[in-house]
Amino acid sequence: MDRRGLPASYGGTRFRSHLEARWAIFFDQLGIKWEYEPQGFQLGDINYLPDFVAFTAFGTLWVEVKPSWDADLSGVERWRAFAHSRPQPSRAALLIGAPSIEAEHIVIAGDDAANDPMRAGWEDGDQAWRPCIAGYHFDLAYGHESNYLTLQDGCPQHHGGDGNDRIDKAVEAALSHRFGKAA
Repeated sequence: MDRRGLPASYGGTRFRSHLEARWAIFFDQLGIKWEYEPQGFQLGDINYLPDFVAFTAFGTLWVEVKPSWDADLSGVERWRAFAHSRPQPSRAALLIGAPSIEAEHIVIAGDDAANDPMRAGWEDGDQAWRPCIAGYHFDLAYGHESNYLTLQDGCPQHHGGDGNDRIDKAVEAALSHRFGKAA
């Protein structure tokens, strides 16, 4: 039986699915602060409720979680509408499937009027969860952005942190967690 769509409780929060709860576990393991379904938005005639807002090294990240690209096409369309009109400054991410080193994501960032390249308007599917070079803070980023991540999060610029190991352990913790029976 596929349990991704079944409700789950974790850390005092009741999630709509095991999949969403697994992402909460992943965020907790990396020390990423998050809120579940923090607020709804009215986008013209579209109602949208993001799954998470996460407070990552690069700033506010609105997160939508889907088990696969085609699991909820109308939900992906609502996410896209929100991503292009979300509160600024922030980014939006569509996380596909359970936490994984090889997970698929789409990240939409910034607004076109911003001068900061991390905040300028763009959409990308090639980012992955990365640590700063000191291994303390995490965000969706390109591999070469570790130095920029360190400048943003205030970490010392020394190499050798255990950030990649922490990501591996966060994935393992999220995937191995056993949820109790639904009430």
